[in-house]
Amino acid sequence: MLIGELSEKTKLSRHTIRFYEKLGLIEVPEDSRRGNNYKEYPDDILRKIAAIQEIKSRGFTLKEAKRILELITSGTLDPSRSKKYIEHKVSLIDKQIRELEQTKANLIELAEICGSTYCPVNEILNGPRPTIKD
Repeated sequence: MLIGELSEKTKLSRHTIRFYEKLGLIEVPEDSRRGNNYKEYPDDILRKIAAIQEIKSRGFTLKEAKRILELITSGTLDPSRSKKYIEHKVSLIDKQIRELEQTKANLIELAEICGSTYCPVNEILNGPRPTIKD
């Protein structure tokens, strides 16, 4: 199938499909080009794109999705390894939540300091310029 049909079937833009190729998430054999130099995508690529979309929907990045697919393809992603991988992802999300909560607390504090005539944010913009060394 050509990229237009693949785009229709997967609901992904052509740009996204090409981006997935560039990242190495999907591969099209070199000998799959037609006489007009258009790529012919194999039917099994639909299953791989569906897997990528499912992995992404679970909160994994494209880089992580690529690694997961590599482990699946190599047959080295057993249930215990999957569990460890997922638990690690959960711990990363917990860390991000803590960092965002701290950022939120800092912004709330800053908002409380800012009054109708004074706000430290304005000083950042209007204060002395820092010296930048080359």
